[in-house]
Amino acid sequence: MLSKIYARTLDPIHIGTGGYRLGRVDNTIVRDPATDVPKIPGTSIAGVIKAFAEIVKEEDEKKSDADKKLKDINIEELFGTETKKGALHFYDGQIIFFPVSSIQGTVWITTKELLRYWFGVKDEISDNLGDKALALCGIDTTKPLNLGWLLLEIKKNETNQSLPSQIVDWVKRIVVVSDKLFSHIVNDNLEVRTSVRIDKDTGTAVERALFTYEAIPRGTIFGFEICLDRTRNSISGDVIKIVMNVVDLYLKNLGIGGMGTRGFGRLEILKESSIEKSSGV
Repeated sequence: MLSKIYARTLDPIHIGTGGYRLGRVDNTIVRDPATDVPKIPGTSIAGVIKAFAEIVKEEDEKKSDADKKLKDINIEELFGTETKKGALHFYDGQIIFFPVSSIQGTVWITTKELLRYWFGVKDEISDNLGDKALALCGIDTTKPLNLGWLLLEIKKNETNQSLPSQIVDWVKRIVVVSDKLFSHIVNDNLEVRTSVRIDKDTGTAVERALFTYEAIPRGTIFGFEICLDRTRNSISGDVIKIVMNVVDLYLKNLGIGGMGTRGFGRLEILKESSIEKSSGV
């Protein structure tokens, strides 16, 4: 069983590559090598959901059976151990809608391929957008539109595309751009912050310890998939839905990734009605 789950970043998200790099930014974030678009690795998603599920399970031990949230859930069976593979498979989180500042307000960009994969949008959108943008919703096509520093010609949407109502509540203005432009616009509009290392003994800034780091901005819409392997385990019930419902509050308050003490990481999961499933796995 495969579930598609949608999430919105409430804060910037920093999933670091694990070291300093020479370039514009010292601490870079993880990117998909094929597209150069930032992502949240499936291992990061699995790790944080497992950690929050374990917290809920520990809290359950102090409650009566009727109040337990993960009463029939075996954490080790679902997430695995050092010696045994778990039944849940987590896949990389992919940016579906990315927010960019414009003269018409914040605009979310996406691509035809992303809409087709995540929402089943039919092939009514032209493959030849080139350097133009297709206004999907909320855009005044009589006025020019800039996406950051980039001024684009806008094409009016003549198709009848519809998106889940919950997604539309999150993204009020949407344009479709080509895959090539999508990667460039995303990377040019990432959040970059400058900070300095603090001496833990003196509480003052360490000399020559200035550093920069980048992050995926607030308001970005992600999609990620979780697969339950029923062939190796005798797990019954909609465990993905149960687990995601109980960890939702923790993701919304404690978040995911690094720089959590600097105001990064919180993630809001779309409510259970948005979890789409396909059987056969």
